[in-house]
Amino acid sequence: MMRFLNFFLRLGRFLLFIVFYLKEILVSSLFVAWDIITPKNYMKPGIVEVPIDLKSETAIIALANLISMTPGSLTLDMTPDKKKMYIHVMYLHDKEEFIRKTKRQIEQRIQKIFE
Repeated sequence: MMRFLNFFLRLGRFLLFIVFYLKEILVSSLFVAWDIITPKNYMKPGIVEVPIDLKSETAIIALANLISMTPGSLTLDMTPDKKKMYIHVMYLHDKEEFIRKTKRQIEQRIQKIFE
């Protein structure tokens, strides 16, 4: 019975994550498109080292792919011990805020789904 409830809890979290992620893709796409069509350049590219707390290989791969699928960001590399990920960001205005947002909004949600 607990396995059954756990499955539906994860399924619910997954569906909520899909809604969240589609919103993030839409907002990012609009921001990149706006930057392209306006004369002012908002880009401030940079590379960020983000510490990773995920244990599952599937969760780590999901995180790396979701970051790369979001317009304006790209997963570049990961340390061999899978504790740090290097991400190229097109709009890096605050490095610490980017790390906090990535960990709080994406990594924690993935952790609740896969681990």
